[in-house]
Amino acid sequence: MVSIYQDVEDPINPLADDAALDLARVFSDAGVRGSICLTGEKCRTLLARGRQDVLDAFRPHCLGLHTDTHSYHPTTMELLADVDWEVGCDLAFRAEKRGYDAFVAAFGRPPAFWGGAGNTWSPEITDALKRLGIPAYVYALTELPDHALHRFNGVHAFSQDLTISEPEWADDRVAAAKMEAVLESARSRPYCGIFTGHPTKFRHARYWDTPFNSGLTPSNPELAEPLPVETYERSKKNLRIFLEQIAQEPKVVGVDEVLALDWTYRALSKEERAYFAVHTEKNLRGAANWPIHRPNLQIDGIVNKTLALLDTVEAANLKL
Repeated sequence: MVSIYQDVEDPINPLADDAALDLARVFSDAGVRGSICLTGEKCRTLLARGRQDVLDAFRPHCLGLHTDTHSYHPTTMELLADVDWEVGCDLAFRAEKRGYDAFVAAFGRPPAFWGGAGNTWSPEITDALKRLGIPAYVYALTELPDHALHRFNGVHAFSQDLTISEPEWADDRVAAAKMEAVLESARSRPYCGIFTGHPTKFRHARYWDTPFNSGLTPSNPELAEPLPVETYERSKKNLRIFLEQIAQEPKVVGVDEVLALDWTYRALSKEERAYFAVHTEKNLRGAANWPIHRPNLQIDGIVNKTLALLDTVEAANLKL
């Protein structure tokens, strides 16, 4: 089984709305139900622009909340780095409740899961998700061996196992090789997630949020330059080929379908606890270097708050 992810987040460039519509239709035409993350800000933007066509194109898919504002400051880490657990839980809930409300206004249903934005996270998010009734987070920085599904603080955690990036889709030779490698890896696992990019990055030469690097908040951010139309069409073609292939091989399931399976849970072994502590701290410290963050962001508090919840971590196993 595999889940196929995309992130829809650019609230600035209207051309990104058309790209989101195009790629949602690519998924649907290929018969693949994607697990697609949308930010609260993107939902508000699509509603304000009257882009009901875009919203309708996403409805058949498994949809998650991709934070409220993604790269707008403060990011999740910036918001929660310097506060204690109780204050952080309140801040996280208020931030994600805005995104939740925008998502429900756009789609008339709650998000099936939550996806971390870029490289930013703090454990208070799991408290907010429980309060909002969101059962899982994806692109997890918490980690067990083999990127295994697990629960952290009562919330299911999915890693981002495999990726095919936007520049790879744009090159026929590279795309063909990467598709085969990803398919081969997916065939060998009982379950994995495959990230296939961002519609706005299929269409533009750089990420939409580059003007927000280093903690900046521009009042009128410069729009990213569009890629040549032929490059965009080639990327869509290769994505379509991949989706049509994978639809014939491992079963493609939404995150909601995975959560509905018969899972059992167990406490971690001593070795798994040690692995979790080392690799989760490594992931968190690496995430602090995301170029969007303010310079010299210190996340010792986030690491400590996360590891303080080690006893809540449970390994998940599918009951056959």
